[in-house]
Amino acid sequence: MDRPTAPIPDPTPIRRQRHLLVVAAVGAILAGCTHIQPAAIDRHVIVGSVPEDYRTVHPIAIEEGVETLDVPVGLNSIRLSEGMRGNIAGFVQGYLKSGGVTMAIVTPAGSGDQAAAHGLAGAIQAELVADGIRPGEIQVRSYRAAPSEATAPIRLAYSRIGAHTAQCGPWPDQFNRNPNNRNYYAFGCATQQNLAALVDNPTDLLYPRATTPPDAARRTAVLGNYEGDPGAPTPTGTQSDYSKEPGAAIAQGVGSGQ
Repeated sequence: MDRPTAPIPDPTPIRRQRHLLVVAAVGAILAGCTHIQPAAIDRHVIVGSVPEDYRTVHPIAIEEGVETLDVPVGLNSIRLSEGMRGNIAGFVQGYLKSGGVTMAIVTPAGSGDQAAAHGLAGAIQAELVADGIRPGEIQVRSYRAAPSEATAPIRLAYSRIGAHTAQCGPWPDQFNRNPNNRNYYAFGCATQQNLAALVDNPTDLLYPRATTPPDAARRTAVLGNYEGDPGAPTPTGTQSDYSKEPGAAIAQGVGSGQ
């Protein structure tokens, strides 16, 4: 007669208890880390990052400004010199490129050279017309000069859209004393000023211009050279071309250490 066997206990409740204990332990560890993290790490100081951008600290402003050119006037000046004609021609080129609508000739009033400046203003106006400005765009004005000024200049002026930044120079902080690994205040200011001075069309800093149509012939030649097409034109100016020129032996030795 077979002996009765004892029932096998179900291990599921024990596994559940162990699982709950593990979850509770992990939760306690995470709670402890969350509790001590603010005391150990300052969230406001992120070492190794640069939160300040020089383009934000020293922005380039695009706004209307006045371009001027002072024409010196002597007491006996009756005509423009060749050098001054060249300066005026360059100034007119900037005016035409800017799309300006008015060029002002501002003459001094009350100075010792007032009469000479008045006569020279006519020659300047004729020069402006000869350089491409329409007569209707030229206005003759005057400004009050001090009586002590014997030779006040004539000023040419027009309005244009320009790019500029604030003046560089303030040093409110010392970069070698900054514990947060951040850029010093004047960082990038000179670069921004140079970019604003060199840009030909200030609106290019706001949005791009339209692209020019593609050159199909040039594109075919470039792709042919890249793909190694034997029928494609070969580029000129290579070393093999220079070897056929007089004095090529001397040219090839330059920079080769021979």
